[in-house]
Amino acid sequence: MINILVKRKSEILVFILTVFLIIITSIFFGKEDIIIWINKHLESLLELSNSDPLASKIYFFFVYTFLTSLSLPVAFILGLLSGMLFDIFDAVLIVSFASSIGATIAFLTSRFLFKDYFQKTFGDQYTKINKGFIKNGAYYLYAIRMTPIFPYFIVNLTFGLTTMKTSVFYIVTQIGMLPITVLVALTGKEMLNILTTNVGFNSNIVILLILLGLLPLIFKHLMRKYL
Repeated sequence: MINILVKRKSEILVFILTVFLIIITSIFFGKEDIIIWINKHLESLLELSNSDPLASKIYFFFVYTFLTSLSLPVAFILGLLSGMLFDIFDAVLIVSFASSIGATIAFLTSRFLFKDYFQKTFGDQYTKINKGFIKNGAYYLYAIRMTPIFPYFIVNLTFGLTTMKTSVFYIVTQIGMLPITVLVALTGKEMLNILTTNVGFNSNIVILLILLGLLPLIFKHLMRKYL
């Protein structure tokens, strides 16, 4: 029993460290290096997630939440990775809640701990966002979540400087990011097929990449009166 527990803890630790290494790679290296690194270690990641699916999902959720709460620019790469490691429904569920909770933690951190610092650091972005919030309220947050004209982490931090209610921020954030979350997870799943079969780009990945590019533009047109 002790040996089993030790083995289980070791597997979980390896899984967490591997995810952190992917994040570090995504921050300090180029996109080509990221793909090479993931391709090199993908089999190990899949083995770890398949050996204990529940634990892998739980720890991935907490790693995602923790990193996004620190406002690190890692949401996209983690979204792709979730699609590679888990089935689509689980990947979307994990990322949707983890990204929304992480965003809300960053929102609260900005509001209660570093308000003056972030207001000074992101002064221009805050001015634009605050004007939009005053004019259109929660509809403005929904619009910029659906049309990511500002980076994910800047939206989290600058909205913490406004008077928006935390509950409204969380709900609008989760709803607003859901379409992109689904597309990113699906793209990750198709990338897995490409990396493991070496068949090259297929029609599915092309369509998903087109949608990832077009969806923000479509929503920007639809939500233009709130932007």
